[in-house]
Amino acid sequence: MKGYIAIFSKTIKFVIIILIVDVLLGIVSNQVFFLQETGKYARANHVIHETEAEVLIFGSSHAHRHYVPEVLEKQLHTTAYNAGAEGQQLLYHLALQEMLLKRNKPSLFILNIDEDFLYSSDIAYDRLNDLHPYYSEYKDELKPLFQLNSKFIDVEMFFKSYLLNSTIVHILRYYVSPQLDYKGYRPLYGITRNDQINIGLKNVNDQNKEIDENFVFALKEFIDNSKSNNVDLVFVISPTLRKIASNNKSLALINKIANKEEVPILNFSEDKNFNNKLDWFHDPSHLNDKGARYFTKLVSERINQQNSIGN
Repeated sequence: MKGYIAIFSKTIKFVIIILIVDVLLGIVSNQVFFLQETGKYARANHVIHETEAEVLIFGSSHAHRHYVPEVLEKQLHTTAYNAGAEGQQLLYHLALQEMLLKRNKPSLFILNIDEDFLYSSDIAYDRLNDLHPYYSEYKDELKPLFQLNSKFIDVEMFFKSYLLNSTIVHILRYYVSPQLDYKGYRPLYGITRNDQINIGLKNVNDQNKEIDENFVFALKEFIDNSKSNNVDLVFVISPTLRKIASNNKSLALINKIANKEEVPILNFSEDKNFNNKLDWFHDPSHLNDKGARYFTKLVSERINQQNSIGN
């Protein structure tokens, strides 16, 4: 009996030590996390806790690399911030929008639409880990989204070291080598060569892919949140170097939802200004800085024409 009591006592002590270490690591990591000045977490922190910009751009790398806030500000006579995030899809953008709206009500949201936004993607769920550090402060907004990928999210988020473990390497990386941006925008400067034209271009005739209803819900919620907070919303489809004819179920459904909800869609995917314009593209899917500045100017002009934002 004494042996069992001793084992139980040691186990309790071990658990207590683990919890104390977890709390201490969490405190230190949390302090370091919110002191970041560059990198994706620094940009997310700025959107959630700091920006007062009237125009916010959401989307994946096509948003992050294609919209120049400086140009938007000049053309629309307002303030702008690029909240685009590399590789992130609708669930992330919805969460970011909801956290922002708890503190600030901008005038306009621009959501850059990727054609495959509504197709099933495990990566879209996995990359929600980037939002773990905000769980304690924004549990109401984040829990419903995290539960889509884990039924035990409250247990996982209880451990502070788990909550922040995916951020430590990133923090150290950009402490050593800062990742500069310009109000969230990070320019690309390369130029596509002729032999690269087909690299990275997808055949988007994706009839075998499945629509994920969670992504459909996220898109509709993004629209509803904009409307209920009196924030104008515009969908934009970025240009590509060469458009491949498509029968894309995801894009067709996005268009259907946008039309029903009366959300303007500015579609530059087949814009002749960019067709085969190699010196405006860093790669076949992403504009370089020269192309991004021209594209942002065109977007601004179209927004002005539609009176989507008061000047």
